Amino acid sequence: MQQSIYVGLDLGSSRCHQTVINADGSLRMSRSIPTSEQHLRTAFSALGDNVRVHLESGELADWVHSVIKPMVAEVVVSHSRTLAWIGKDSQKDDAVDARKLAELLRLNRTHPVYCETADDRRLFKQLVTHHEDLSREQARLKSKIKARLRTLGIIRFDARLFSKSGNALLLDELEEPSIRQMLAQSFAVLNQLLDAETQAKQAMTAASKQFPEVSLLQSAPGVGIITACRFVAYIQTPHRFSNKRKLWRFCRLGITRRESNGKRLAHPRLDSAGVGSLKDVSRKVFEAARRTKKDNSFKRAFECALLNTKNAVHARLSTQRKILSTLRAMWLSMQPYQDIGR
Repeated sequence: MQQSIYVGLDLGSSRCHQTVINADGSLRMSRSIPTSEQHLRTAFSALGDNVRVHLESGELADWVHSVIKPMVAEVVVSHSRTLAWIGKDSQKDDAVDARKLAELLRLNRTHPVYCETADDRRLFKQLVTHHEDLSREQARLKSKIKARLRTLGIIRFDARLFSKSGNALLLDELEEPSIRQMLAQSFAVLNQLLDAETQAKQAMTAASKQFPEVSLLQSAPGVGIITACRFVAYIQTPHRFSNKRKLWRFCRLGITRRESNGKRLAHPRLDSAGVGSLKDVSRKVFEAARRTKKDNSFKRAFECALLNTKNAVHARLSTQRKILSTLRAMWLSMQPYQDIGR
């Protein structure tokens, strides 16, 4: 059987650098290739069997992973936070980075991240992130419009300001033509964003019908179609986490502790590594569950945690972790929500 050969692939938008080393660490090949599907296939088809590839996560990683995966024995994608030896080294270029990626894989010193291979789930995630981008853009523009109005002494808190009828009423109140024109342009952009967001939501909702877990998760208190879609799109599969604590860390709800020589270097805090959108999902589900008139386990969990900790923030974070654990358990078992704690 052919010995494993290890390939470090440093990705770039125009060119990639491929470094190949043998099992004993000796250099076999180092070259730059254009970033295209044809050139990637040609570069890896000549390497033979038992090829293991290591690359850094980024915008190109999922696409490159899908291109070369059928041609090699293994593709490992590592998070950039775990590659400080590469990112912070004073000697840094594409060839050096690719060699280090290959060496880390040969030494089995990698920290792989999950890469979805199913095209339908990757497309669904793109639809969800597109909807999120449009939501953030229209929220940012609304804040800018309100700030502009405050400079004119117009302070409005009602949401009707951003409806088309509300736009017209406000513009009629303005006497200065240049100010009216400026705000009319801002409202026109906002209305286009709101229409685009509505269409993006419809596309996301239509695509979610092929995933039964989306409708299943909506049986939990506070979970709507948008939060269910976001959770499914980012998690992709609940089997990627061996326990709930790894899920919490992925959702930026894990606790990081720094100690040395038995001494604390910093106070325990939330780990910033992970997906912020999932932390936001758990927060929105928590708030929606608390607003419901019916009693539910999330409400009771918050009240119990608040009684124990005497801290509303810590109680909320504990409840958010419970929400994520519940959604993961529902997905794993494909069973609807049951409030067994009553």
